[in-house]
Amino acid sequence: MGPELLAPAGNWDKLHVALRFGADAVYVGGKVFGLRKYAENFTNPELEAAVQRVHEASKKIYVVLNGFAHDSDLRALIPHLDFLNDIRPDAVIVSDWAVAERVLHHTDIPLHVSTQASVTHWRAAKRWVNLGAKRVILARETSLQDCQSIKDHVDTELEVFIHGAMCASYSGKCVISNYSAGRDSNRGGCVQSCRHSYHLHTPTQSDDRYMMNARDLMAIDWVQSAIEVGITSFKIEGRMKSTHYVANACHVYRQALTALSQLPPHTPLSDTLRQSYADQLSRVSNRTFSGGGFNDLRDSINTQDGGTQKSRQLLGLVQFQHQNRSLIESRSPFRVGQSIRVFTPLGETECQVTSLWDIHNRPIEQANPGALVWMPGSWVSGDVICC
Repeated sequence: MGPELLAPAGNWDKLHVALRFGADAVYVGGKVFGLRKYAENFTNPELEAAVQRVHEASKKIYVVLNGFAHDSDLRALIPHLDFLNDIRPDAVIVSDWAVAERVLHHTDIPLHVSTQASVTHWRAAKRWVNLGAKRVILARETSLQDCQSIKDHVDTELEVFIHGAMCASYSGKCVISNYSAGRDSNRGGCVQSCRHSYHLHTPTQSDDRYMMNARDLMAIDWVQSAIEVGITSFKIEGRMKSTHYVANACHVYRQALTALSQLPPHTPLSDTLRQSYADQLSRVSNRTFSGGGFNDLRDSINTQDGGTQKSRQLLGLVQFQHQNRSLIESRSPFRVGQSIRVFTPLGETECQVTSLWDIHNRPIEQANPGALVWMPGSWVSGDVICC
């Protein structure tokens, strides 16, 4: 059995898309104790339904509790742990020692150590394992050599990030937002101040530049080496990213893992295949890419701009199909006569919009954002419409 492909699920649509496009497991946040306060996240009834949905698919679901707690946060923790113990997720992801101790004492849910805990060497990993952790999610600054050392010294599951946004601070522990916006990054309030342009003044120069804007991580070139190290789980970042991003990243890395599993040991992917995967990952919104801690961190900052690039625009998500028509939840405008692409687990198919109907079955010329529209085609719930 190969390594796990773990995908972000910031809401119900992303959870569904992640499972459809090849994820073995998803990670989700509730309304408390996660590090994405401004994501949609899941209410308790939604968490319960999500656990049931994922388990029905014979896959796994992990709940994040990875914020750094203050006393006021801890008061509400035990009731939340009681609820999680009842609905039975496959693990909780924790960075705070006090939260970890309460998870271990009040539940029998497996404990995974968050990347926020900044584990970069085997002694720290061993301490967490001795406490009771079943898996350690390594700091994003960890090299493959460090991964190998940890694996050699500690008998535990290791998880690493392979794709998504990076942070200029150490393992995401940052207080710029606290000072600039009064929002605590380590309790889910980051406003991404690092993405802004700053005026730099030195004795020799004075200009505006992006000093802390981290490129996104793309580790397609290092997947094989990480497999050989013995990494258990490959994690895609992005609970606040689009459904298209989740579908695309899951699709590419599932293809890569499948291709590698069919090759003899230690045989790399062909240059042509690796380039095709990199090209597909680059289509969806990104801040240019680097290898992060797998390569040279000096290459991980984009000093030229703070924006994103992409060659695909998300238009909508298939919700339902009936009698050769598909119901689309529109995310961006598209109209009759326009060329679109339908992205499924089998790949992209280009077609033209020949007709559109509103939810009341009346012909329309354009689908507007937020609308539910019918379109010719027998696609499956979770397929992605883009251009």
